[in-house]
Amino acid sequence: DGGFSLGGGAMDVDITAMALQALAPYREQYQEVIDAALNALSAAQTVTGGFESWGAQSSESCAQVILALTAIGKDVTNVGGHNLLKGLDNMAYVQTQGINGPIFTLIALDSHNYPTMGDVTREKLIQVILDAQLNDGGWNLSADNADPDMTAMAIQALAPYYKTNETVKAAVDKALDVLSGLQQGDGGFGSWGTVNSESCAQV
Repeated sequence: DGGFSLGGGAMDVDITAMALQALAPYREQYQEVIDAALNALSAAQTVTGGFESWGAQSSESCAQVILALTAIGKDVTNVGGHNLLKGLDNMAYVQTQGINGPIFTLIALDSHNYPTMGDVTREKLIQVILDAQLNDGGWNLSADNADPDMTAMAIQALAPYYKTNETVKAAVDKALDVLSGLQQGDGGFGSWGTVNSESCAQV
């Protein structure tokens, strides 16, 4: 169907969007693959203009698609007749799936200096991310100890504000210390009990 999946199953919106982000710098070589993936995303778009991943519609999926389309130079304000930025216009909705939502919403908005909408502001998103920082200095989707993937994602979201916001700077510095402590002897990183390249790439 032109999309990408995790482990060869059915097309997944998040994985397809991430693949497009990775392929964006190589558009000339992989234009046919990119076009097929875009068609798969178009087919997966819901009637309300959103996207589902792992059986549920989420702000993260919308944000991942925004990141993918931005990377390849597409207009995110008219996708299937919908402005995808409107999928990131409600703080309550953005937070429904946990800290992933605010993190990727902020990353997506900052990928092209997109305007915020509704009751969503960059300041609110930053504060939600900061409030979710664990006692050990990292972030995790559900556990109480730092996870390299989630910690690195949070740092990516906060990075644009590192030099201008002292609270952000302190949080990121603490998180970097945590990542240093989580690094494996061979230099790699692991998540969910497995050392893997994805965790290393996030960091």
